[in-house]
Amino acid sequence: MENFRFIEYHHTRDFSRKLNATFEYIKQNFKSLAKSILFIAGPPVLVASLLLGSFMGDMMGFSRASSLNPGADAEMVRTYFMSATFWLQICLMLIFLLVSSVMTVATINNYIILYEEKKTNKIEVQEVWERVRATFWMYLGTMFLFALMGTIVYVILLIPIFLLAAISEVLIFFGGVILFVGLFYLIISLSLVFFIRGYEKLDFMEAVARSFKLVQGKWWSTFGLLMILYMIMGFASYIFIMPMYIITFVSTLHSLQTGVAEEPSTAMQIITTVSFTLYYLAQMVLNTLPNVGIAFQYFNLVERKESKGLMSQIEQIGQEPQRPTSAADEHY
Repeated sequence: MENFRFIEYHHTRDFSRKLNATFEYIKQNFKSLAKSILFIAGPPVLVASLLLGSFMGDMMGFSRASSLNPGADAEMVRTYFMSATFWLQICLMLIFLLVSSVMTVATINNYIILYEEKKTNKIEVQEVWERVRATFWMYLGTMFLFALMGTIVYVILLIPIFLLAAISEVLIFFGGVILFVGLFYLIISLSLVFFIRGYEKLDFMEAVARSFKLVQGKWWSTFGLLMILYMIMGFASYIFIMPMYIITFVSTLHSLQTGVAEEPSTAMQIITTVSFTLYYLAQMVLNTLPNVGIAFQYFNLVERKESKGLMSQIEQIGQEPQRPTSAADEHY
């Protein structure tokens, strides 16, 4: 029989404890959470990954053919890029990538919220699906507004580059640095927006202001947590695409040595499509890591700045024993 121990969200946690809590949570909830992700987000992710795999297979095939036979396939490539099939493939791929991203984030966040409400990891797919269905448009709108805000900020940050370029071309580099730093700062500062919207039920601009307020003073710890979790996610998912790169390298090397330009075989196209499909599917499941980490960072920051969990414990004194909240600080 499983020895279940409910993981309390409302605690201050230092950097290492947030990482430990993230991995402990995923380990404890892996079966139910992975099942929810695969059943709810799985179908659009599978379609998106197949479209992405097919597209990348075509691109790599054209690239390899062009490198081995420069100019020979120019007309074929031009015809392909101008065809209706190509643009239909692009549109469908972007649509399903967007839908799969929204479904994945919505599934993970709603599972996290249900876990706190039910205080158990015995959560059914149907329960999560009902929440996902109710919040889908909210998460989709958040993603759209995120993209719109990012575009506006990007245009604004281009102004220093143009001003510096008018003074000297050498100063363009510093303008590029300003652009990169500004966008990166914004991304980390807004990293809590999706979870805040789902958990606190705020509108987009309120969630943006809330995220900025919570991350303020803890930007580096938020950055460090996300960087480590995304690095783990990237390395783990990259395993699924490594065989394709190895086979491509060996095949290209063989063609260069023999001096014979070979067209990408059907087997190579299949290997490329399958590799990118598995790669994107792995990313979907592994995306749980940063999303759960963001949730623990949210509760950590709320507890540090507002002590909501501590106040709740004080109100419940005499009702049931509570574990004291840790006040360990972060060295960031």
